[in-house]
This record gives sequence, structure tokens and C-alpha cells, in this order.
Amino acid sequence: MTQADRVAILVFFVLLFGGMLILFALRLLRKSEKENIYDRLMHLTQGTPLEAETRSAAEMARSQREARRRRLRASMGVFGVYVARMEALGGRKGVYTTLVAVPALFVFALLVNWLLLPFPWWFETILAVAIPVITAYLIHSMLVERFRGAFLTQMPDILDTITRASQAGVPVTQAIRNVGDIYGWPAGPEFRRIGQNLQLGNDMATVLEEAELRIRIADFSFLCVCLLLQRETGGGLSATLSNLANVIRERRDLRLKARALTAEARIMSKVIAAIPFCILLMLWFVSPDYLSILFTTTQGNYVLGMAAVMLSLGLLLVNRLAKLRI
Repeated sequence: MTQADRVAILVFFVLLFGGMLILFALRLLRKSEKENIYDRLMHLTQGTPLEAETRSAAEMARSQREARRRRLRASMGVFGVYVARMEALGGRKGVYTTLVAVPALFVFALLVNWLLLPFPWWFETILAVAIPVITAYLIHSMLVERFRGAFLTQMPDILDTITRASQAGVPVTQAIRNVGDIYGWPAGPEFRRIGQNLQLGNDMATVLEEAELRIRIADFSFLCVCLLLQRETGGGLSATLSNLANVIRERRDLRLKARALTAEARIMSKVIAAIPFCILLMLWFVSPDYLSILFTTTQGNYVLGMAAVMLSLGLLLVNRLAKLRI
């Protein structure tokens, strides 16, 4: 098989997998027929006496679907916890995309290694496994940071809303449901799910524990502790939540200051990571024979592999030192 044949096969598979991913993404973004019928029904019944009854039935159906999903995830064990976490980070669309993208990326990396890279078979297998795993880890880290930042931005206002509702005599469970209806992603869907589970009669400790496993943010854990203590011991909840909102605002300000102080280190880590690749690319265009020994000989493969491992460990260490968890 000539080099041109390999490139043609690679282009064919790239177009094939790219088209499949685009079609899958479009299908996820497009509303289903049931969702369109439901939206149309809600639009037609708006402003009529049927609106409240329709909304109540829809909420009850949604609660029942959530209960079935909870039982299914509980039966899946550790994988169910991971699926619930991914649903919190990116919704069910994010879960479906991850389950499709990771195997597709594995097949794509395997084809690239087999057709283009002149490495030993064991090294190609390691690359085919490592590339999807590392990519999935990076995407997961990006989703976690986005979710964490958006959730912490909404937390003080959510606590103020629950505090005002508590002062007005509204039950905590109803206040949590109201928060889910008022706020958008990411806090809104999570609080709406908590309110639906409480509406079905589930124990508050169990519901909040499951929510902590999905969200995994210390500030939300503080809220869960406050709610459980208030349920067990009684007392005023508004003063506790008001103090907690002030603490969360102070932690947010301190987190922003720490991020500003470590900005230089984070930028330098990205620059240092790009330098070896830029040098290799420049040498490849200037003198390809100078670098061909790294790809065509066993000793060169070992040197290239060790360089990749050392660079990855160094970047991981720099990123860990530059990130301050507050």
C-alpha cells in the first residue's frame, strides 16, 4: 500500500466520522416530536384554566421520569454515578456525545497510527488508547470548570432567594422548587431535580447526598448541611443562609484574586508546552531528514516516547502548582 493510498483511506474515514458526528449533534440539538407537541400544547393552553392542570401533570410526569432514571442509575453502580455527574455538567446531550465521541476518537487515532505513523505496533496501541483518554479528561476538566464557575456565580443569589422565601413563611422544599423555576443552567436544573425528588416523598438526606455526588462543590455542601441541621434541630434558617451567602461571596472574591495572581504561571505553562511542538514543526519543514530518525528507528521511538512522557509530567506539575483550590 502506497502513501497516497493511506492518505486517501485516512481522508475517507475522517469524512465518514466527521459526518456521523455532525449528524449526531444535529439530532441531539433538534427537538423531538413529543417536545414539540408539548410546547405547542402549553402555548395553546396559556391563559386558560387548563394551564395549571396541564403544568401540574407535566411536572408529575417529569418527576416520575426522574424517579425511573434514579433507579436506573442506582442499579448501574459507579458508572451510574459518573453518568449522573455528566448529566449535571452537560445534560443528557453531553452524556450521549461523550459515549459516541470517545469510541469514535479511539478508532480515528488507531487508523491514524496504522496508516501514517511508522511506530511499533505496541506504541501505536498505547497512543490509540491514550489519545481518547487524555482528550476525554481534558474535555471533562473544561466542563467541570465551566460548571463550577457558573454555579458559584448563582449560589449567593440563590441563597438570598431561599432566605427571603423562608422569612415569608414558605417551606424549604417549595423554596427549592421555586429556585429551580427561576434560575437557569447550571443551578436551576439541579434545584428543580431536588424539588421534584422531594415532591415524590424521598428523604431529604438521601436527595441532598445524591445532589452532592452530582455537583461536588463545597459551597453547595455547606447549604446541604444547613438544610439538614435545620430539619433536625429547628431554629431560624434565614440568618444561617444569609451568613452562608456572605461567606460564599468572600470565597468567590478570594478565588478571583488567587486566579489573578497565578495568571502569569498559567500563561507561561501554555507557552512552554507550545515551544517543543513549534520547534519540531519548524525543523520538519526545514530539514525533514534531521527528524526522520525519531520516527524510523527503534531508538528514536524510545527517545520520542520519553520526551512526550517527561513533557506531560512537567506540564501536569506546573498546572497543579498554578491552580489554587479555595
